[in-house]
Amino acid sequence: MPTSKPPSKPPEQGPRCCQTVGSAMVGHFATRLEVEAGKAGGSLTAVQIRTLAQRFVESEQARFSGFYQRAWDECTLAREAHLLESARRMPFDRILMRRFAHLFPPRTGDDGGADILSRRIIPGFNMAIDKMIGPMLYQQCQQKCEAIVERHALGNDGWDWEGVHADPDAKALVNDVLVVVAHYFSSFEKRRAWFMEMVNSQLTPVRRSASDEHFRLGESAFSALMRALFDDLAATMRADPLSVRSRWGDHTFEALNVFFHRLERG
Repeated sequence: MPTSKPPSKPPEQGPRCCQTVGSAMVGHFATRLEVEAGKAGGSLTAVQIRTLAQRFVESEQARFSGFYQRAWDECTLAREAHLLESARRMPFDRILMRRFAHLFPPRTGDDGGADILSRRIIPGFNMAIDKMIGPMLYQQCQQKCEAIVERHALGNDGWDWEGVHADPDAKALVNDVLVVVAHYFSSFEKRRAWFMEMVNSQLTPVRRSASDEHFRLGESAFSALMRALFDDLAATMRADPLSVRSRWGDHTFEALNVFFHRLERG
C-alpha cells in the first residue's frame, strides 16, 4: 500500500499552526481514501470509510508524532515571544525589571548575565506586582513611566533606555512602589510562598531541552530577585537613613529593615 511521508516543513507560528496541522492531516487522510477507493473500483462504502478512519487514528498517526511536536514547539515559542514583547512594551514593567535583569541568562542585546533567574518568570512577576500594589496604582505607574520615557525619546530612533533607567523620577517611582511591596511581606514566609506560587503558576512555555525547561522559582532565587529589586533602596537606607525616614516615615523604615533581614536569612 502506498504511503505518504509526514510533512518535514515546520508549521507556521501563531494561531495558524493548528490550521497547518489540521490541513496536513486531512490531506494525508484524503490521499489514503483515494488509494483505497481506486483499489475498490472507484468508490468506498460508509463502513469502509469508517474502518479506514479508525485504522488511521489508531496506527498511522503515530508516524506524525514528530510533526505534532514541532507544531507544538512553534506555537509555544510564538506565545512566549508575544508575552515577553508585551511586557517589554509596558514602561513601568520594563523599568522595574531592569533592577534584576542581570540575573537572567546571557542574551545578545539584553541585560542578562548571572543565569540565576529565567525570563519565564516575567508574566507571573508582573501579575504578582499588580496584585500587591493594586490595579489602580499599577496603572498610575504605567502612565507616569510613559511620561518619563517620552522625555528620553530619540526621535524616530526609539528611546534612550539608559537615560530612562537613570532618570531620578523613575528611580523614585520604583522605590515608592517597593515600599508598598515590602509592607506586603510583613508575614514573610506566607507571602514568599504566595509569590513563588504565583510566579511558578504563570511560567511561560519553553522549548524542549531548553536550559530553563525545568526552572522553578525557589527560596534562594526569590531572595536573589528581591535583593536585586530593592538594592537601590537598601543602599539609600545605608547611606542616608534620615532621607528614608523623612520620605516614608519611621514605621516604613523599620519594616524595610525587617524585610531586608529576612531576605539575608533566606
